[in-house]
Amino acid sequence: MSTREQTLAAIVDTFVPASDGLPSASEMGVHTRLLEEVAALGKPALASQLDLLLRMVDTPLGNLVVSGRPQAVSRMSPAARERWLKALGASPLGLRRMAFQDLKRLTLLLAYGIEDSPWRATTGFVPPRPDRANPSRVTVRTPRPGETYAADAVVIGSGVGGGLTAAVLAAAGKKVLVLERAAMVTEEGFGGPELAGLGALFLDRGLAATTDRWISIRAGSAVGGGSVVNWSSSLRAPAAVREEWREAGIGDELDTHYDAVERETGVTLDESPRNGPNGRLAAGLDALGIEWQTIPRNVRGCTDCGPCAVGCRTGAKQSVLRTYLAQACADGAEILDQTEVLTVILEGGCAAGVTARVPGGAITVRAPLVALAGGSILSPAVLQRSGIAPATAGHNLRMHPVTAIGGIYGESLAPWSGVPQSVMSDRFGEIDGAWGFRIEAAPTHPGLIGTGFPWWGPEVHNTYMRRCDGVAAFLAIVRDRTPGRIQLARDGSVQIKYAPGAAERELLRRAQVELARIHHAAGAERIVALTTPPADWEPSMPFEPYLDSLAARPIEPNRVLLFTAHQMSSCRIGQSPRTSTANPDGQVHGVPGLYVTDASAMPTASGVNPQLSLMAIARRTAQRMVAAS
Repeated sequence: MSTREQTLAAIVDTFVPASDGLPSASEMGVHTRLLEEVAALGKPALASQLDLLLRMVDTPLGNLVVSGRPQAVSRMSPAARERWLKALGASPLGLRRMAFQDLKRLTLLLAYGIEDSPWRATTGFVPPRPDRANPSRVTVRTPRPGETYAADAVVIGSGVGGGLTAAVLAAAGKKVLVLERAAMVTEEGFGGPELAGLGALFLDRGLAATTDRWISIRAGSAVGGGSVVNWSSSLRAPAAVREEWREAGIGDELDTHYDAVERETGVTLDESPRNGPNGRLAAGLDALGIEWQTIPRNVRGCTDCGPCAVGCRTGAKQSVLRTYLAQACADGAEILDQTEVLTVILEGGCAAGVTARVPGGAITVRAPLVALAGGSILSPAVLQRSGIAPATAGHNLRMHPVTAIGGIYGESLAPWSGVPQSVMSDRFGEIDGAWGFRIEAAPTHPGLIGTGFPWWGPEVHNTYMRRCDGVAAFLAIVRDRTPGRIQLARDGSVQIKYAPGAAERELLRRAQVELARIHHAAGAERIVALTTPPADWEPSMPFEPYLDSLAARPIEPNRVLLFTAHQMSSCRIGQSPRTSTANPDGQVHGVPGLYVTDASAMPTASGVNPQLSLMAIARRTAQRMVAAS
């Protein structure tokens, strides 16, 4: 074992030591698996940062710089290493907190996410056994390097916006190629182990984050994109948001597209029964007199098996893989997987195709129509590499920062089973003008619970994990107005620079209090804020002072866990090329033939789960592409 591996083994064993006959993290190979996961990201800078950290903390001088403690980590006693980790986690220095959270989240994700982990077995998790559906009827192949293709239209990305755009263009008789950077995974590969699903179906293997690693980012990366892994919540944008979009040039005609998408993807209230966590959320809201609604979902014949976030093996989820992409392929479209678009080709100032990287080389696609639908993280990177819209592409990123509060209940809630989201309250949706937060519940699996819940010594964390079956996670989705930015690093990698502003932090603070209040009203036996150090409530404690202490906690990077599954507006539609990337028709300002048809086109944050709005806007833009050509 190398010095680096020995150091990492000592650290992971501090998070998860051998106990009660269970092996330590290193005995399960967590330290080697952790290194493999980081290497699999294909981001040498991150691997180098981890390597540097491990080398530094295993020398007295290096660890003095990192933590202020002049002793090599591998030579510390277990108790001293625990104190060392806690000091990092509670440090006033952001880089130290970031190091702690990186090590903590990866270690615990693996310790409780590995399918045959003995620690996973202690959580009460029972893996679902969903039936398999017939595979989606799509035409997919991996191109050979050096090939040149010709098409009427090329669609960059096969996700929610790209799949729908491809269907509209193909139905109009156009020869369509859809280019997808991810490898094809069929329904047979859906609904399986937690870690396998993260690695196969998510951007950066489910480990994507902002540059300071404060906000964990879940973004689909698959044929079918986010529609394959989202929780099927299908909500129209609120009226106040629609008014902002009217000012950007998207008017009442959007209702026609909402109607069509709801019809074509089977959006109803009929498939939204409440599982354990959603039932507790409804009970807490009722007890407080807070109104709520049932969330409509785009599913048909759901069996409530639960692993929606790693793909629907039964085929009930009406993702674009089973709807619009299948329709596009039936009309002659073809999908090229493992094909990452690098640049848009311009000729005479007009779009003329794209260049793309494929296994072993590159290809060129010639086409007079180009639909940019790689998602709000990757679409602006394509424009930036192409020298297109440099003043706006990647700016104005919105993320819907999400905070969560866990509740542990004295009954089985099986948070990994059933419909992921079926209850939503918008009581706090507009508490600061058009800005506020919506409350929902979230599905959880042992790896996600392990990485999200606080670690303040192994005994504390074990207390949480042994009660996973009774966990309910309530979320607050904050509508943000402070923009972030997508930009390219010198090595060509994509950087996600985003932090909640003062207004968002106030909303996050208020949201934590309201979520805790709902758990209390719903009968939680323990309330767990996802903070470092922990901020828990138990029945022996007075409740209102607890809320006051929670509200006083700083909302700072890597002190409180934030995450997001909604990225929007980084190539937004608008009236002016000074403040937007695309015009009201969805065409990039000054570049005929190039259109934006994903969530990056949304003028402002939707305030609710954006899938339905994204599809309505993409359908509108795709029809205008056909009309203009």
